[in-house]
Amino acid sequence: MRISWLDPTLAILLFFGGVLAEIGHHIYYASLDNTPVYSDDQQVWAIRIGTGLSLLARCALVATIGMVAVQQTWATLRKKAMPIGGIDSMFDVLNNPWSFLNKDLLMHAKMLYIIAGISWILPLASVVTPATLTVKPHMTQDRVGTKVPYYNFSNTDGWPITAGYGYYFGVGPEVSRLFTTTYTSNSFIPQSPPFPNASYDLKFWAPSYKCSNLSEIIQTKNSPTWDPSLYNYTSLENAFYGEIGPPRPARYATDYYVFKAAAPEPLNNMIFIGANGSNPLWDDPKYGVRLVCQLYNTSYDVTIRFDNGIQSIQENSVNYMQAQEWSGERGTDSGLLNNGSCAPDPEANNAIICPTFYLTHYMFGKFLAGRIFVNSVGGIAFNSGEGLAPLFQSGLMDCPEIWNASDFRDATELTTTFERHGRCHGGTLASAIESLSKNFTYSLMTYRNWQNVATTIAPVTVSSPRNIFSYDRETLLASYLASILVTLGCIVAGCIALLSNGYTGSMNFSSVLLTTRNPDLDRLAENNTLGQKPLPDYISDTKLKFGIIGTRGSETLAGFGFDGTVGPLGNTTPFLSRRRTEK
Repeated sequence: MRISWLDPTLAILLFFGGVLAEIGHHIYYASLDNTPVYSDDQQVWAIRIGTGLSLLARCALVATIGMVAVQQTWATLRKKAMPIGGIDSMFDVLNNPWSFLNKDLLMHAKMLYIIAGISWILPLASVVTPATLTVKPHMTQDRVGTKVPYYNFSNTDGWPITAGYGYYFGVGPEVSRLFTTTYTSNSFIPQSPPFPNASYDLKFWAPSYKCSNLSEIIQTKNSPTWDPSLYNYTSLENAFYGEIGPPRPARYATDYYVFKAAAPEPLNNMIFIGANGSNPLWDDPKYGVRLVCQLYNTSYDVTIRFDNGIQSIQENSVNYMQAQEWSGERGTDSGLLNNGSCAPDPEANNAIICPTFYLTHYMFGKFLAGRIFVNSVGGIAFNSGEGLAPLFQSGLMDCPEIWNASDFRDATELTTTFERHGRCHGGTLASAIESLSKNFTYSLMTYRNWQNVATTIAPVTVSSPRNIFSYDRETLLASYLASILVTLGCIVAGCIALLSNGYTGSMNFSSVLLTTRNPDLDRLAENNTLGQKPLPDYISDTKLKFGIIGTRGSETLAGFGFDGTVGPLGNTTPFLSRRRTEK
């Protein structure tokens, strides 16, 4: 007897071929991971190729296990006598799952039982692994140079209402509508998106207000910057209390107020504000809130974003650069300096005056200036009693500095007219006014008269949905690694069985023919030579063993025989001695 290495070599080649197919499957899917899907055909062929590689790997590994099972079958039959029904199950277990129900197979051929079970379970990997490549939507980003709205505060087109030789005494209707929409909506006016999902950065300068406590301002700016003959106050603090009045005046005093604001023209673009409501965020309970809002030339660095067409603005930095220290009188004449453009004014210490800045201050001054108070019949009124004041239409009314005054609460506790809706940006009156001025600046990006002259090219990041391949490599690698390891274990078991047999077994018909040449078996097969199912019980229960059944001259005869009449292969001496004694 000798080992033929043809089948073992083929089994090893099939194993490595299956491993290479699995590695190729992984590399192919990894090459597609996170790449775009351009067509349905591409997706279909990707799955087809993956399925083909998976089936190729399955076939190679299952064939390897089948060749191992052959050697294990002969190794088991040499060691143990088994009923013919159990031997049938051993020969048929790779093809017929019913064979697993045979108890003799489980009891006497456990290793073969395990190997055969693996050969049936292993193909499940070919079901799982092709599905590890899927298609999912993904937002991709491209940068596109696009014309976007910008600012040109030297362009006064549509801004002023003029009289006489160019004197400004009002703001044009389009700009007024933008401002009205901004304070009533409590937000900026969104612009038309360049793309439904896009973002871009923008840097610009624009007017905005910075509101501070009076106590902070008078430390650096208390000296008069105005002509005392025209504005009869000797300090900024005196001017504030002269315009606003004392803190927390009595209910029915002539200078009584809940909220009061003034924008005196001689001052350098300042708005004085007094409010008697309590705000724990920064209020001085004794004096209420005393604000000075100063107009600044402000540097903006923002990111403008559109998500499904909805605009949002992220402020990366907002820096107050130069306080606009020129009077309202110079602002009304600023259109004469340089045909409406921003220009230095010799009569204002060469301060650069932009007419658009003056008109912005003009609108905010008219919007805020006035008095909110509780009238004699217990109603909330503005100035001399109007109830439709613009201030009432804004989110500023939600700030505690107004509604948290005791008189205001008493007058509104039985009505829902002044219900609060959390529209006080930042939680304080100062931050809400600053937010309103910034929102008005952002709204100017929709100003019609600037849409053709105030634009810039910006690199816009465009996000668009696109289908991409998604590879679940963990599942594929786990499935294939498990299949490789169990197949490798089967190969080790097969090598042990092959060396134990000492020759290469086969399931061919010739093997069955040559190993059943036994007169005892001929008598057992009488009247059952077709081999049909089911076997009679007396045949199925007959135990056979594979080994030495005798000699012919110097030839040792091996084959199947009844239990007790068969000697072990590889150790024939005791058996032959016993046969001679019997003779």
